[in-house]
Amino acid sequence: MKKMLSILLITLFALAALTGLAVLTAVCVCAGRRYAPKPADCAVVLGAHVWMDGRMSNALTYRCEAALSAWQSGLVPVIIVCGAQGSNEPETEAAAMRRWMIAHGVPEDRVIAEDRSRNTRENLVNARAIMAGRGFKTAAICTNDYHLTRALWLARDEGIPATGIPAPSTRDVVSFVRGRVRETCSWILYFVRKHV
Repeated sequence: MKKMLSILLITLFALAALTGLAVLTAVCVCAGRRYAPKPADCAVVLGAHVWMDGRMSNALTYRCEAALSAWQSGLVPVIIVCGAQGSNEPETEAAAMRRWMIAHGVPEDRVIAEDRSRNTRENLVNARAIMAGRGFKTAAICTNDYHLTRALWLARDEGIPATGIPAPSTRDVVSFVRGRVRETCSWILYFVRKHV
């Protein structure tokens, strides 16, 4: 009986490890996907960390740069920046992004701050409400490349016709790996919630 239990536990562990590796591989493959730029009614920039000294994290800066580029090229007329204030942040992520956008030449009335959301799903739910209030139908989701696939799944789940604008990953190796591992866990949770 003990031997059977040991075999069962080893088998389950091996299956879990293989599943995790398969999902991690899929996350990495999807991070390299190319997206053709498409016009949209607005860009939605998903939140990420703001350091205590007020600097945006690299992940957040890259997302903002991707949205700014889309606005400058005429793909989007308006940018919605999303994110509440975490316990280890000096202000809302939306406020930090809005200030950055304005400092980089986007008119104040073209940057809308959504400052209540605490995760990707809430970013999109609250952005959808803003879009509905302004008559926007389509969105270009701006987030880091490894995060974009799931963000587009969530946008679809929320009824937002969306295209993707991938921002690069951080160049720091530890953050690069950590982001993909964290996203792997998020993919697994997404599928569990969706199908269980």
